[in-house]
Amino acid sequence: MTGKGKAAGGEGTPTSPGESGTVIVTGAARGIGRAVAELYAERGHRVLSVDLGMPPVLRGQPRVRADVSTAAGRERILRAARPLGAVGVLVNNAAYQGAHGGVLEVSERGWMRALGVNLTAPLLLTRTLFDLMGPGSAVVNVASVQGLFAEQNNAAYNASKGGLVNLTRAMALDLAPRGVRVNAVAPGAIATEGVMQAIHGSENPEQTRRDYEDLHALRRLGEPREVARAIYFLGSPESSFVTGAILTVDGGMTASFMMAGRPV
Repeated sequence: MTGKGKAAGGEGTPTSPGESGTVIVTGAARGIGRAVAELYAERGHRVLSVDLGMPPVLRGQPRVRADVSTAAGRERILRAARPLGAVGVLVNNAAYQGAHGGVLEVSERGWMRALGVNLTAPLLLTRTLFDLMGPGSAVVNVASVQGLFAEQNNAAYNASKGGLVNLTRAMALDLAPRGVRVNAVAPGAIATEGVMQAIHGSENPEQTRRDYEDLHALRRLGEPREVARAIYFLGSPESSFVTGAILTVDGGMTASFMMAGRPV
């Protein structure tokens, strides 16, 4: 992806939506989503930030408040995106982590909300925006290591992110004939506001942070910006022969079976 300047096909002539089109980022108010939106904006791309709460102002970039899990919310995103032209990259990052409990405890309402936001919304939002995409466009889904290995007492999140991993592969196969690539990132424990709140709200924050860090071979938390850079790569022409891939951005967490599946 080349931003607003010279494109790969020649002097200032974009060769595809993926090189010059609008970047849409859901869940852009904080954490990984905000880091993604900021990175694209810094590199000269037009970014439409989407969030259930009002996304931050990014140097005059467009933004829209919408619930990706509702038809009305997705229609609102489409109305905001259409005047901006082609969609180059769609980053399906919005997530719901509030459905606590194992298979015997998780509420039906929480289960449905987690699947609605984490799994169904990426599918339906991609379909909603697909007429604005074309050859060279890219979709990047934000999954999780918990979509690769399960965490105890977190059934809804495990299931929704696991579904998103395989949905990514299905989308890649189904959209390849249209020239649209689909990939996912699977982050480990990232120092987002939510994770840091959980650490500081624990009985022993220092020990809790060490526990989080020790899940990773690199023995530290990841930074939102590090995930954002991986997403940027998957949305760019630098990954033009990559589709259906799940890129772990987890500091080596899933490299060892002794780490995989421990609480994150």
